[in-house]
Amino acid sequence: MARFVRQTFKSAGVTGILKNLKLNEAQIAIRIPLALKAVGLTLQASSQKAVPVDLGNLKASAFTRATSGGVKTTVTVGYTARYALFVHELTEMKGKGLDRRAPSKGKYWDPQGRGRAKFLQGVANETEPALRALFIKLMRRIPKGK
Repeated sequence: MARFVRQTFKSAGVTGILKNLKLNEAQIAIRIPLALKAVGLTLQASSQKAVPVDLGNLKASAFTRATSGGVKTTVTVGYTARYALFVHELTEMKGKGLDRRAPSKGKYWDPQGRGRAKFLQGVANETEPALRALFIKLMRRIPKGK
């Protein structure tokens, strides 16, 4: 089984939000998967900006997957590159270039030095209020189903 970095969101913690939106169960069942998938894609895009990049394999391995449906929807955002977990968990990356002949190259797999450790978990924690606000906004705006 492959080990990879992932962040999972479930609709279970949004009961209070949904009550305030005054939607019936059918409307909620239609809107939750769409809103959660959009939130997951937003997190994926934000985390890809924080991924250390040299050749782009790690960044390109990002995915957002929705499973189940309705109020039981689970959205998982992750990276499948074999070394994703290793890079994600690094606590100090400065000065460790991929090429030993060029020690000042930057962070691991990142010549520009813009990437960081915890590129998924850290971004998820930092943007959680914005992601929650996006979820609420989308739950209000998605058209009602027939």
